[in-house]
Amino acid sequence: MATDEPAADDPGQTDGEDSSSKNKKSTEDFLARKLRLEKEAAELVASLNDGVFSDVKTKVAWVLNLFPHTRNSDISLTLKYWELYHSDLFNPTSMNPRDMFKMERETTIVRVRAKIQNEYHLFPADENVRRRRRALEEEVNEAVVEDKPERSIVYVYADETGKNAEFVCVAAVWVLTGYTIFKLNQAIRTWQQSSPWAGRELHFAEFKKHHIAALPEYLALVRAHREFLSFKVIAVQRSTIKRPIEEVVMRLHEEMMIRGAKHEVGSSRIKLPHAIRLTVDAEQSLDTFACSEMKSRIAMAYQVAHGDGLSVEEVTTISSQKSELVQLADLIAGAVNRRKNHTGELGYKDEMADLIIEQLDIQLEKDDIPDLDATTWLFV
Repeated sequence: MATDEPAADDPGQTDGEDSSSKNKKSTEDFLARKLRLEKEAAELVASLNDGVFSDVKTKVAWVLNLFPHTRNSDISLTLKYWELYHSDLFNPTSMNPRDMFKMERETTIVRVRAKIQNEYHLFPADENVRRRRRALEEEVNEAVVEDKPERSIVYVYADETGKNAEFVCVAAVWVLTGYTIFKLNQAIRTWQQSSPWAGRELHFAEFKKHHIAALPEYLALVRAHREFLSFKVIAVQRSTIKRPIEEVVMRLHEEMMIRGAKHEVGSSRIKLPHAIRLTVDAEQSLDTFACSEMKSRIAMAYQVAHGDGLSVEEVTTISSQKSELVQLADLIAGAVNRRKNHTGELGYKDEMADLIIEQLDIQLEKDDIPDLDATTWLFV
């Protein structure tokens, strides 16, 4: 008997459904992979901004970011990676073969580099290198001789305090090299594991009396990297202004960046051309719009004062829990706030504030420390 229903084994019907289903699945897989890679790339960039070096991928990305010549040469990349992350083993003139087994292999580093460049589309090689990389015979001699960062960046980490007090302050840590961020972060994290702050962030407002004994150990780690650090504090008396407190904080951050750069350039701690990036505590007053406005105004000020020699690369926020240097800025801000705003009886927090200010040579008045050009008090 005739029927309008197709046979169960109708090849045309089955092939069409299979083809459509396969195409749909292929599209879904493509989109899912695209979203996953975009998410991983964003997380990698966030880790770089936070100064978190928890795995080989982040370490390789850090080298590619700071040393552009390594983007074109896997040999240069591997040598620079070993130099930065295995400085106790790496010797550019002679290596103990047994030490090679203690370091990441070149094949691992190259595989990670390929993923970062080819899948995340970050820190790409030059166009001609991308075209010929598979067949390229790398010549590394010139790159080794000229082994200097082509991107000169100062990293600024800032925090605010005193919004409800007489003095509103912004304190900032200026880091002159990306390598210093890595070394200081690693030193603090290692020390912190056996400190009273194990598993917790350092926050001045949460200091307890029993923390006094451990604080000098932390400050000693910071002082060990003092050559590549500088500290800026800028403040204004609330009684002299009539602006909303959020605007006051934003303006203080801007002035800290503008006057701080003038101080760094004037004292020859940084030489032009240079770029500066600012990172502030995400839990404070500045949102995405404020950061964008700040970046534009700072950029204009730099152009007027320094021409094309100085630029602001980024103004961004991160959680203080993820950044040892934002926590350091918090400690400095807290100490300054305690010194400038506290009017009650003296207690253990005053002792801790004095210790931070003295150990880090924090300048609280103009020309308070005339022989030290790495710190300044910028009073509005």
